Amino acid sequence: MGIGSPKESIIEIKKLLSLFDKRITPSIDKENTSPISKVPYKLLSLRALYQIRVCDLGHASYLLYTKKAYVPAFVLTRAVMETVAMFYVCFLKVLASITEKCIDDIDDFLMQSLLGTRDGTGSVKHYNALTAVQHVGKRNKAFEELYLGLCEFTHPNWAGVSLAYSEQIDEGHMEIKTINDLSFADTSGMKPLMASLMLFDEIYQEIGNLIPKFTEVCENDVQS
Repeated sequence: MGIGSPKESIIEIKKLLSLFDKRITPSIDKENTSPISKVPYKLLSLRALYQIRVCDLGHASYLLYTKKAYVPAFVLTRAVMETVAMFYVCFLKVLASITEKCIDDIDDFLMQSLLGTRDGTGSVKHYNALTAVQHVGKRNKAFEELYLGLCEFTHPNWAGVSLAYSEQIDEGHMEIKTINDLSFADTSGMKPLMASLMLFDEIYQEIGNLIPKFTEVCENDVQS
């Protein structure tokens, strides 16, 4: 994630978001997925919702980076990374369902992702985002490490408070100063955002390629 200049990172981020904008769909209809099984409809719905969420958060992150508002940009980048991680787990489960010809696990995941809550107000428990990040970490350890670094800025810890908004001149003198190191922002936030968007695009296309076979497995499950 350390390759290229900050300018190249921001250009690539904008390019990917523009691509995603063109893929946003106004609706998902079950009739256009499978007349037999509801599961393909759930998958396409989740894919579409993740797409618009990544666009929404990604554009806000991009704008904040261009305005050098790095700390709030880090917070939103972290949210993008969580969404991409969840999408990655979704992809793994779709792949497993096709291999094993069993849809129970992917159906549970889709319900958790679409309807899950963390506060217990709903009937479906959420899928833990950190667990999803750890799954991506098995493929790329840097993803998990950079995500955890952004968590430090999200929470009011040393990085999210002292590092983000001050400079310690000496033991008895501190200056209030918002972090403005472009190179640091690129390494800690912009490149992780760019890499996350690239991974999202890869997963989006891979799932699209798997839809016909996945639908067949789902329909066979209903008819068996």
